[in-house]
Amino acid sequence: MSFTGDPVNNPLDRVRLITGDTDPVYEFLDDSTYQYVLDKNTSNEKQAALEAAKYILANITRFTRERTGDIEVYGNEFFRNYRIYLMDLISNPNFTSILPMPYAGGISKRDMLKNDENSDNVRPTVYAGFAIEEHSYEDITDNGPFKV
Repeated sequence: MSFTGDPVNNPLDRVRLITGDTDPVYEFLDDSTYQYVLDKNTSNEKQAALEAAKYILANITRFTRERTGDIEVYGNEFFRNYRIYLMDLISNPNFTSILPMPYAGGISKRDMLKNDENSDNVRPTVYAGFAIEEHSYEDITDNGPFKV
């Protein structure tokens, strides 16, 4: 069974849409392969689509440029274009499941006090008279982020 045109209710169709395998005449991978990839990736459709797209790319590596009389087929361009599409999928941070989360530690008074109270954090000894044992952020009395 190929692409059914029902991506709302069918996870295989959603994966097929991402990989571009929607042609009813020539399908790159059969449904059992898509189901295997979905099961292997614990129903994570984006990861399954990336893996299936790699399988498709491996499948179309055999396409070459062929010429017979007046007919010329550019199979290598098909491979090149699909490879570019796959690289775009891989490098797209909105598509991959791991998104970076920025964190800046030690910039709030509460954060610095929490780090000081943690016995696993070792405070380095600062030499040349730069350090005193008092911290200006130890006198936190308010419970909110803003003092009104």
